[in-house]
Amino acid sequence: MLLVIFTVQNQLLLNIKFIHWEMKDVPVVYVLLFGLIFGFLLSMMIQLPTIIKLRRDLKKVVRELEKSEEIVADKDEVVDSEGVSMGSDYKGGFFNE
Repeated sequence: MLLVIFTVQNQLLLNIKFIHWEMKDVPVVYVLLFGLIFGFLLSMMIQLPTIIKLRRDLKKVVRELEKSEEIVADKDEVVDSEGVSMGSDYKGGFFNE
């Protein structure tokens, strides 16, 4: 909806020159949308190697934990949603006695 309002209010046409390439009478909205999409794609391409490396490292750590089986909770212990053991004497909260 905001894009439609912006388009109606800004019907200015531009001439664009880039090196030997030239476009005449290009609406401002097209220039802004192209810049937005190009910036998003560029930032994703820059972050992609880091994301791939972190995923690979995470899979490696998960495999190591599964092999070692170090994380085993006792059946008597209460474990909350974050995996933190509350101990066998936990009674269920701050205000419970």
